[in-house]
Amino acid sequence: MSTPFKEIDTALEVDGLTVHFGGLVAISEVDFTVREGEITSLIGPNGAGKTTAFNVITGFLRATAGSVRYRGVSLDQLRPNEVADLGVVRTFQKTSLFNGLTVFDNLLIGLHRRGRGRVWEILLKLPRIQADERELWKHATAILEQVGLPHRGSELASDLPYGEQRLLEVAIALAARPSLLLLDEPVSGMNPSETRGFMEIVSAIRDQGTTIFLVEHDMRMVMGISDRVIVLNQGVILAEGTPEEIRHHPEVIRAYLGEGGVHA
Repeated sequence: MSTPFKEIDTALEVDGLTVHFGGLVAISEVDFTVREGEITSLIGPNGAGKTTAFNVITGFLRATAGSVRYRGVSLDQLRPNEVADLGVVRTFQKTSLFNGLTVFDNLLIGLHRRGRGRVWEILLKLPRIQADERELWKHATAILEQVGLPHRGSELASDLPYGEQRLLEVAIALAARPSLLLLDEPVSGMNPSETRGFMEIVSAIRDQGTTIFLVEHDMRMVMGISDRVIVLNQGVILAEGTPEEIRHHPEVIRAYLGEGGVHA
């Protein structure tokens, strides 16, 4: 799969990452990189340490040892909002929306850091921030178009089908203007048609200049969309390579994919 960047540089560097929970070793001395302009997938069985790695990268969890750098800047001691300020933004396994608000208002909350008004001022539509709100509304409209939800703006988030709720969560993440977008099992619960549509949207986001780092169990999606795949098993890196290399890697087949492998 080609990337829109002529030169491939490292965006994210993870060196010697180790995470202990009491006596349990969740991740042990893990090294990997995520390259600028690519879609990189992190796969592995349940409990392999994938979400733990995401939590460390995005500041929700402190590592026991090792380091994480984004474009040369250490993320090790940063809070989640400080990591996001650098352009590293994530979604979560479980959909996290303001269900009692409309799709547009959910997105306006995600966009509030672009404007001068506070969240409550934007939602109450106070006169002093009306001009600011018009600009945010324009951005919100563009993002909903990008994720295929332009017709859903006035609906309550809770009324959306599950697949579209997942798309709204991605839209909220895009509102933060990520340069690196981390997606944690984004197609979990989607049907095959929704998954195919989501793959097209993620590819388009990458083509517009956002690097993607993906944790996912849907192997058809992973193999069909990724430039590179990293396999994590029992807290250590088992393999790393192109989808084709991973699909036929003997240890990966034995530990995770099964004897039949995966055909995208």
